[in-house]
Amino acid sequence: MSTADDVRNLPIDITFSRLGEWLVDRKRIPSDWRKRLAAIRAKISTEFTSLPKDIDPYFQTLDPEGIGYIEAKKIYDILLKSTPESRNIFGRLSGAAGSWEAIVRSFEKDHIFLGEVAQIIVQNVNYEIPYQKKQVQKFQQQLAEFDRKEADIKRSAALSAAKYAEACQELGLQGKNVRLELLETANSLPSTFSRILEVINSDSVSRAMEYYSNFVKDAHTEKDKSPSIVLPNLKDIRENPPTLNVSVVSDLLDSANGQSTSNEINHVMGGMDVIADNIDWDISVEGAQINWDIGTVEETDDSANGLGPYEMVNASDLQSSEAMESDKTPLNKMDDSTLPEISVSDISWDISVETPQVDVIDDVSLPNVSSENQTYVPDTLPQTQNLEIKEERSQLLETEYRNKILDDLYEIKAFLNQRLVELRNEETLSLQHQVHTVSPLVLQQYTPDAIETMMSEVSSAISLLTNRKTRDLIMILNSKRFLDRLVSTLEEKKHHEVKLKEGLKDVAAKRMELQNSLSSIWPKQEAALTKTRELKKLCESTLSSMFDGRPVNIIGEINTVLNSGISA
Repeated sequence: MSTADDVRNLPIDITFSRLGEWLVDRKRIPSDWRKRLAAIRAKISTEFTSLPKDIDPYFQTLDPEGIGYIEAKKIYDILLKSTPESRNIFGRLSGAAGSWEAIVRSFEKDHIFLGEVAQIIVQNVNYEIPYQKKQVQKFQQQLAEFDRKEADIKRSAALSAAKYAEACQELGLQGKNVRLELLETANSLPSTFSRILEVINSDSVSRAMEYYSNFVKDAHTEKDKSPSIVLPNLKDIRENPPTLNVSVVSDLLDSANGQSTSNEINHVMGGMDVIADNIDWDISVEGAQINWDIGTVEETDDSANGLGPYEMVNASDLQSSEAMESDKTPLNKMDDSTLPEISVSDISWDISVETPQVDVIDDVSLPNVSSENQTYVPDTLPQTQNLEIKEERSQLLETEYRNKILDDLYEIKAFLNQRLVELRNEETLSLQHQVHTVSPLVLQQYTPDAIETMMSEVSSAISLLTNRKTRDLIMILNSKRFLDRLVSTLEEKKHHEVKLKEGLKDVAAKRMELQNSLSSIWPKQEAALTKTRELKKLCESTLSSMFDGRPVNIIGEINTVLNSGISA
């Protein structure tokens, strides 16, 4: 049989989720503990406003919504130590200490604080601590994602920088000012053209041309007929080598000079406006200053002069008009000569005295303007200058000219390649020897090795004319659009690197923000675990004292949460 000691040593296990119900069922706390707890919390909110917070730094960290039994008891202990003699005649504490003593006693009466402890434990274990752990895991995953993203951006930025450097290196640029460097690099074309002319004028190419010409003359020319001309473009470039001068194409010059010319025209026109403003035209529409030279209007017979009633012509008017025509400039005379002649009898002088005002002034002779006020408006760009620029540019900048040279080079290369294959073909070697013996002496002196040397020089000339750098430099000088597109392509690669670096800054800022959030949530999680552990210990010790010292264990998921918090 079990003794009283054995029963006293039997532990009492209580599931944490049913702790509040267990306390009410066993009459350890009253059933209306929630109502009484709400009244205590209202009193805490009231007394917290009058709490002297300068006594202890702990008071600065408190939130009235988070003050429970443990916090109230700690506040009471601090106030008791700071004001030990503030008691009334009945020996009770007065002031803030007395108020918080009453709050603590309200918690301890009927063990109301146990109901609060059970409520807080369930809240922390089921909701608060798991939420904080999930937040920590989420922030850690986002930090790992940002680290991976940062590594990818750095790798992409390094790749873009390498591509940009490679593209600049292919064009011989430093990459600081791409447009200016491209134009400066294009000025190196004369050396390339000089190298092309040097290869074309070399002995190997000369021998190849001579070999090809003699072969065509011997194999493809009938008797009593002149041989056909072969490789005319190569012969022309050797006899009349093009200039090595390179310059910008005319449309680039027009675009460069157009703005300056328009500015000059605007300046000149502005000057003319100023001069025109300073001219005194001596024009007035006042009737008193206008001499209409109209005599007394008399009513005449219609048949007298055939001009109708109230009309009269004086001979002095005709003479004055002839004098005015003689004063006109040759240009005005030329303009007047184009108009049809009008006789005096065809003119309608329909002048009425009933017209009170002057509506239109048809002709006003202006005072002569001195030659000092005359201004010449310049034309845009003289065509002769454009022609001179075009003549100065090398013909090798022209696509058609280069294509003609390439046609001849490819033709002679194909011939040399075919001859080399035929001479080294073992199946037709005997036939080649027979043909070789009957061929002219000028064709017998070329061995396969010599032909291979000639073909190498021809291939070198073709490579110099067709390599990408040469073509790009020629296009830079010939086309503003190509230059803009090339500059845009290079700057886009550079801008891509800059954009990636800016994205790297954004990632770093977001990572810093996440680290700050993570740093702020760690103390909250640790505080929740510490408080839960402390409340569990308080509840177990209080219940053990209620049951004559029997051990009380609060079991369930709370132990897993607290142990995982310790291991973390």
